[in-house]
Formats: sequence, C-alpha cells, structure tokens
Amino acid sequence: MVLLGIDVGTSGCKGVAFQEDGTLLGVTQQEYPFITLKPGWLEIDPEAIWRAVRSVMQEMASRLRREIDVVAVTSHGETLIPLGADGEPLYDAIANFDTRAQEYVNFWKENIDPFELFQITGMPLHGMYTVNKILWLRDHLPLVFEKVWKFSCVEDFIIFRLTQDEPVIDYSLASRTMMFDVRKREWSSRVLSLAGIDREKLPRLEPSGKVVGFLSPAWQREWGLPEIPIVTGGHDQPCGVLGCGVRKRGEAMYGIGTSECVALNLGNLPSLTREMMENSFCCYPHVVEGDFITLAYIASGGSVLRWFRDQFGYEEAQRARVENRDVYEVLLEEIPEQPTSLFVLPHFAGSGTPYLDEGSRGAILGLTLGTRKKDLARAILESLTYEMKLNLDLFEQFGIPVGELRVIGGGSRSREWLQIKADILQKPLLTLGTGEAVALGTAMLAGKARGIFSNLDEAIEAMVREGEKFLPSPLASSYISRYAIYRKIYGKLYELNLEIAKLV
Repeated sequence: MVLLGIDVGTSGCKGVAFQEDGTLLGVTQQEYPFITLKPGWLEIDPEAIWRAVRSVMQEMASRLRREIDVVAVTSHGETLIPLGADGEPLYDAIANFDTRAQEYVNFWKENIDPFELFQITGMPLHGMYTVNKILWLRDHLPLVFEKVWKFSCVEDFIIFRLTQDEPVIDYSLASRTMMFDVRKREWSSRVLSLAGIDREKLPRLEPSGKVVGFLSPAWQREWGLPEIPIVTGGHDQPCGVLGCGVRKRGEAMYGIGTSECVALNLGNLPSLTREMMENSFCCYPHVVEGDFITLAYIASGGSVLRWFRDQFGYEEAQRARVENRDVYEVLLEEIPEQPTSLFVLPHFAGSGTPYLDEGSRGAILGLTLGTRKKDLARAILESLTYEMKLNLDLFEQFGIPVGELRVIGGGSRSREWLQIKADILQKPLLTLGTGEAVALGTAMLAGKARGIFSNLDEAIEAMVREGEKFLPSPLASSYISRYAIYRKIYGKLYELNLEIAKLV
C-alpha cells in the first residue's frame, strides 16, 4: 500500500510517500512566502498554504499513478487561522513565531497562577501559543473576531479542506494552543473561561492516527483519486520522534537544522514540576497513545552556521560550486581535530530553552590574532552543542533520563559535527536511513489507521532503518572544563545584553 504523509511547515509543504515496508516512493514540495507587515509580525496567506498542499497532492497523485491508499497530515504548531461561517479564512494565518501576542503574558499572570496553568496545559506561559493570538484578534480586530466560526490551526485547516467536512485537530497539536487539558484530553474549561472563548468555536478533538474523514468528491475528480481516508497526524515534532523509531522512555529525536531541537519521549505523564516550568520545558501528548514528550531547543541552531557561511565562506562556496559539493562539507572538512578555546553564545535570534530570552544576543569569546576561520567554524559546532547540553543536563537533574539521540536534519550529514556532539553530550548518536522522519512518522500513523499495522511498534519495526552510530571518543574528557566555562557565559553577559538592547 502507498502511505502519504503531508508535512505542512512554516515556509512550505512537503508530500512524502512510502510503502508499508518503509521504502521511499517519492518526495515533492512547494514553498510559500512570509508576510511581515511590522517588526515581529509573521503571517502566511492561508490560501497560499492550501495551494501548496493542493499542488503537492496533484504531483504525488500523478507521480504515483493515482495509487494512494491513505493520507495523514502533520504540521507546525501555534499558528492561528480564523475561519468564517463559509469556511473561508477571515485573516492571514498568524504564524507560530509571530511575537505580537507577547503582551498577553501579563493577562494570564493577573488571572491565574502560571504554575496552575502549566499543570493544566503542560505549557510554560509564553506569548507564542494560539490562545494569545486569539486574544490579540479579539482586542485589535473585533469585527473579524465576531465573525469567526472556527479558530483553526494548520493540521485541522488542511483536513477540513481535504474532506470538506469540519476542522479536526489531534491532541498533540491541540496542546500547542495552550487551551488543551493534557490530563483530561479535552479543551480546558478553566482556560477557555478566563479567555472568554466559546468551546464550539474550536476544532473537534481526536487522537493521532485516526480516520476523521475521506477525500471529498471534488478533489477525487481533480486528482483522479478514489475515496481515500484522511487521518490525523500530529505536531511535527512528535511525528518526527515516531519516524525516528523512538519508542522507549528516555530516547529522543535530535533535529539539527535551521534550529536545533531535542524531542524526548517521557513515557507516561510525569509529574509536572515547578522546575520544569521555570526552565521552559513543556509536556504534552505524544502521537503514540499514552506517551508524552518534552522539547528542548536552540532558536538559532544551524542558522548560526549559515551566518558564518554567508559572511566568511566565500572561498569555500566558490570551491563547492567548482567541485559540485555541499558548501558545508567544504567549510567543515578542515576544522581542527582538537577542541578549541573559543566560545560562541549562539543567541543570534534570542535564546531557546531553558531561558526563552528573546533579548539575548550572540557573542564570540576568546578571539586572538592567531584565531583562524576554521577555528571559529569548530567553535560554532562546539558551542551549539554546549547549549543543548545545558538542556539535557537539566532534564536529568529533574529525574528525566536521556539515552540515545536519533539525529535528523541537515546537520546529521556531517560526521565531524556528530562526533563533536557525541563527545560533548557524552551520549550515543544514531543516524537514520531516511531524512524524512517527520513524514515517515506521519505515514506510520496513516498505516495504523488504515489497518496495515496493528500498533505503532509494528510500524517502527517495518519502516524505520537505522544508520551509523557515533559514540563518545577519548576527546570527550577535554570538553569537561570547557563546558564549565560555557555554562557561565549567558549569566555573565545578561546585564550587558540588556544595555545593548536599549541601543536598538
């Protein structure tokens, strides 16, 4: 059978088809632009998202000769798409990284203890969550707010368009709204009451991996497809965790891309402690029934390496073009073999967890007249890994074990970087046979819903291919003192960053 995963990101949509044995049958993708009307605002035209999905479906149907047996949808979280009574968007999608609703953090602090809110939703208080975008819409565009039929996110919007029935959202993505009760697995009456939001205006809730409708007759005719089932996928991070073959408590997906993220399988719902909340670690339902996950992330991540490439990698880019190679491969092939004494605070776009400090700025420490470009390249790789180690150490301090890390994303192609990460983190890193882990996890959910697999363990066994494993080397001991220095940098620079921010 052909299992199609539709992965709807912030900048583009991807369709990836698999056989039930994990064989990749095809990949196609379409991009769409951001709309930035003001600093900090980030919008997307919902119709551009749908056109991308429609194009991907058309391309995959043609490429696979109309042999698609089931479709599941995954998407990024937090984005808001308000729909009118006719099912059409009333306003552009307010994207996940949009900062306009940060003002509502104080609203919640004035009306509920943030720890109580965390106990209900599993989300540390922050302005990015969908509920705050809804409050912004209410206060700044009341005429739009009053016309809303459904406050939709992205997964449910696409399911609605594919089935032409109703928006349906899974538990993992619903959690990213900060309106979902992670224990009761329903919309939180307490949160909705405080926000003044009508429950009937929210999407229908269903678990991941459930058939929630069928491809509408109109799209069947347009794409030449039969009445195939449409299935809930989930938030892209837990779908990626599943697609990596992570099933045991303490195993994790390590996404190394534009940003870096570790999505850790917690197993059963852990105690939601004040320490977790204060360090900005969320806890929400996994796409695997009964399990929960938490996230640690670096906001800048690989974008710091891209900055280095753009500003200092002209010669390497030229050589990469001549030799038909990846520019990052050329940049990193000559980095020193030994650890550096340079440190880079990689907060080029603010920090991620555990600080969630949007005002923090990047810094490079330890420069001398003898510093070479290749020294700085290695320092970036090391420091990004130090930053992630801060998070993993905190997990373990809170009694959350961290074992093997399964790596995906562009950074997973660099053997040099993976060895550095294994040495600093002192954890085994495992590569995978496919770079499409998010779509693969979504396809697994589709296969289970279609009855191809009786459970997700069976899907993992059938579809996941393991690659090379990287273990800590003797260099690991050299990083202990360096990491101790790195841990002090953010705190030492905090006051200076506040002063720098006033200059902008």
